[in-house]
Amino acid sequence: MKLHVIARVLPAVIGWCALAVDATGAVAAPVTVDVGMTCTVPDGWWSLDRERPLQPEPVKVVALKPLITGTPGVWVQPQRGKLSDQQFHLALERLTDCR
Repeated sequence: MKLHVIARVLPAVIGWCALAVDATGAVAAPVTVDVGMTCTVPDGWWSLDRERPLQPEPVKVVALKPLITGTPGVWVQPQRGKLSDQQFHLALERLTDCR
């Protein structure tokens, strides 16, 4: 069953919250995303493997900031590879497995 992520901005004390909704509309438990958490981007383009240019990549959340479009977003820093000293601005919905 494919999950869709709906992001909701909550007060700063709570952080950012993503709700997973399955195809039937059932809502899973909310996942809080906050600065300092480690998450996975399923289709990281800064991959280490040239044979698989898009693969799951671990990132660290460094800031919570909406995208220019108003969509909830986060600044992340890759945890491995040549670009581990760079930061990327991504849509919050692209993050999975945050802890």
